[in-house]
Amino acid sequence: MAAQTPVPGCSYHPGMGFVYICKTCNKELLCTDCVVSRHNTHNIGKLTDYVSEQKQQIQQYEEKLSKTDIPKLDGQIQESEDNFKESSISFRKIIKDIKRQGKQIKTEADHLVDKLVKLCRDLAKINEDITEKNTAALTELLGEKLKPQLERCQQVLTSGSNVDVISVARETRNTSTAPPDLRALKTAAFKPGVVYNDLLERMLGTVLVDGENALYQPIQSHTVISSFETPFPYDVCRTCRSGDEAWLSNRGKDKIHRVDKKGNIKEKVKCKVKVHSITVSSTTGRVWFCVKEDKSIREVMSNGAAVTRFTVDAVPRCLCITQEDMVVVGMMKGIVMFTSDGRVVSDGAGDVCRQEAVTPRYLTYCRQTGDIAATDSDNVSFDNYMAGKAPGKQPRVIVMDKHLKLRFQCKQLGAIKSQVGGGQQFLFYPVDVCFDGTGDVLVVEVVTKSVVLIDGNNGHFLRTVYISSGSLPWSVRLQDDHILWVGHINSEMKIFHYK
Repeated sequence: MAAQTPVPGCSYHPGMGFVYICKTCNKELLCTDCVVSRHNTHNIGKLTDYVSEQKQQIQQYEEKLSKTDIPKLDGQIQESEDNFKESSISFRKIIKDIKRQGKQIKTEADHLVDKLVKLCRDLAKINEDITEKNTAALTELLGEKLKPQLERCQQVLTSGSNVDVISVARETRNTSTAPPDLRALKTAAFKPGVVYNDLLERMLGTVLVDGENALYQPIQSHTVISSFETPFPYDVCRTCRSGDEAWLSNRGKDKIHRVDKKGNIKEKVKCKVKVHSITVSSTTGRVWFCVKEDKSIREVMSNGAAVTRFTVDAVPRCLCITQEDMVVVGMMKGIVMFTSDGRVVSDGAGDVCRQEAVTPRYLTYCRQTGDIAATDSDNVSFDNYMAGKAPGKQPRVIVMDKHLKLRFQCKQLGAIKSQVGGGQQFLFYPVDVCFDGTGDVLVVEVVTKSVVLIDGNNGHFLRTVYISSGSLPWSVRLQDDHILWVGHINSEMKIFHYK
């Protein structure tokens, strides 16, 4: 057997080299003295055999690196660079296509503009011709008939004989001085159409990021102030007039709760009746609520007692209080405005302040504009709507002026499609609304589990404010124009800084 080649370095026996390994002590290197002293009864192996095994292991790792791992990474790097090149080419093509599509839309718009301008110019030329003909006819009447008759009359009156006077009088007795029939000028007026952003988007197209519409990605600039889950269920959130608190209620429950931004219960009101929906007066800060069973509208006083203010004819479903302390009540088949003691309010022209609605869900009032907004489920549940069991039904947002005259309805956002009943349709199911500080409308839209912002002037989609990654959002309120409360169906509340 070949002699073991010593390896210098034993710290226990100076001058002795390593010759063996101890398998018992995790392959510790040993000299010959270590074998008979510290490791006398241990499982001993040859160092050369161990080194040979280690070389084989290193060789296998070297082969794995050189033949598999490194070539694979080199390939991934090349693939990544190739993908980036393809992606860059794709983006350049997308940009080119967008510009081409936009140019086509602009071209069509320019053609339409030119067509309308040409129409106006043609009408102006027609009016010019009509004016020339009318002027010529009037000039002819004046120069060939009326002026000579005037001179004849003046001459007879100053120096004519009796016979001349009688003769001229007979001539002019039945003579008409009326101008000939003149052609009327063409009149025209320009009635601007409404620029629908959703239609423009559908004409132009959109950029899909990872298969989804990029416009519907949430704005990530909102700072979360707090998040909490209440120990009680709620589906209505109405912020207090000032401070950092809100009132929460649940349809059919007899209690309402006032909580702070951390979810601490500051007050509990036992209403002794089933509360259907609540609102908070912007002037008094008191809570009002409606009761379906007796059709009553009630106010919670400062001592916690609920006082009935008036009753309505139909079943009340929601309400809000205007800055003039008018009570707007959403009922089956209509939205009506009352005074705080229950008298129906006139719109100033003798008509009742009223707006058609099917099943209004929530109401809200805008302090800046005086507008009023409502969500209307069109008497279809969310589950049935999503399952396509209510064809023809379309939940909507209704925005009205201070007299409840319709300003616009928002029935879709124009970019949410789904296969329903064998065909594509735009799905839109709003449940709650509130106004922001500029008069635009924040809408809880549960198809996309989001809060979206629509233009308060026309209902056009502006942007997505928030998308829930968990439970459905169900209520929204903006406090002091910068604190956004978003309630969820699982009793979770999230509060954000709103910009």
